[in-house]
Amino acid sequence: MKRVNNMKFSPIRFQAALAAAGVALMPFVYLQFSVPHGNGIIGFSDISGSVAAGSYLIMFLVGIMAAFTAAHFVLTTVYLKDLFLWISDKKEFDDFLGNPLTNTGIFSPIISLAMSINVVLGPVVFFFEFSGDVVQSMLLPVFMIWGILWALLLLAEARVLKLWFVKPVETEKLNFGWLLDVFAFGMVSLVGAGIAVLSVKSHIASSSALMTIVALAAGAFIFAAKLVILIYHQLRAEKLPEKSSLPGYFTVVPILCLFGVSVYKFNIYLKNKFAYDLGAFSFFAVVISFAAAVLCIFLITYLLEEYFREEFGKKEFYPSLWSPVCALVGFEVLGCYVYGNYYRSPALLFVCFLSTVMAVVLYASNFLKYRRYAK
Repeated sequence: MKRVNNMKFSPIRFQAALAAAGVALMPFVYLQFSVPHGNGIIGFSDISGSVAAGSYLIMFLVGIMAAFTAAHFVLTTVYLKDLFLWISDKKEFDDFLGNPLTNTGIFSPIISLAMSINVVLGPVVFFFEFSGDVVQSMLLPVFMIWGILWALLLLAEARVLKLWFVKPVETEKLNFGWLLDVFAFGMVSLVGAGIAVLSVKSHIASSSALMTIVALAAGAFIFAAKLVILIYHQLRAEKLPEKSSLPGYFTVVPILCLFGVSVYKFNIYLKNKFAYDLGAFSFFAVVISFAAAVLCIFLITYLLEEYFREEFGKKEFYPSLWSPVCALVGFEVLGCYVYGNYYRSPALLFVCFLSTVMAVVLYASNFLKYRRYAK
């Protein structure tokens, strides 16, 4: 088998950096909603007493956050260099985008880089404890970077959709990796809603909010259309897709998380800006997304029971293996939002912690496979 260093580059590699960022955010969100602290983003000083007292749980979570934050930025740096070299080869780039069965992989860098903004505004702020003024000064460059990603997302989606009108597509060969553009719309929406909530400058907040509405609306429409197509063809198929695409079913879970939390944050912006009380809508957005995520995890796990029993543990790697990691991230984040806002159950918090441990173990297993057995 080829080692990863000999692999031909594909933008789908950014899934490794994305998953690392997701795992880094899991402890941050857990601490944000479970540890008492002042208004705003939790900082290291808020949990320093627990660390000094020898709280193994807190120390474990902080260690995971630090390790995976570093891993995300290291992988992002490496893959960005490879990405620019790959784009410079116009023929290879055009060939990739010209294949409607795989070209949604172009959205992986956008998803991962948008996630980098979440890591900066989450774990990085946690460790460095930037003051409110410093965070506000960061938001203009953050908004500009996010705006570039937003524009690239729309351009990439337009090019991908154009192929559907000019080139025949074998829709029966599509799999849930086809939802990566929806994943990108969800991630960009989440970041935009976060900027709108954080910024005290009205022009940044308003622009972010407007652009977020566009991303949310487009993403929701595309998600609904693609999900109908995928389910229709799966019901007509005589068997499941090839095993290399099966873990991709879990892509639905992080998408539910991204849209649910985006709506929640956007409602906070509306409340701050216009004094609209949309608490009930936020409740339904988060709780229904969480319930749907739990249902999807159980149904997909049951559907893929034979795959998990016979194939999952084998020494081989395919990019869709990152999807279960992202699903655990989505489940944990939604669970923490439910815990922090609506249902303070110790059992729910424990399950969120357990999902973090599972994500760490699964990421480590996948990364070892990625380094040794990637094709």
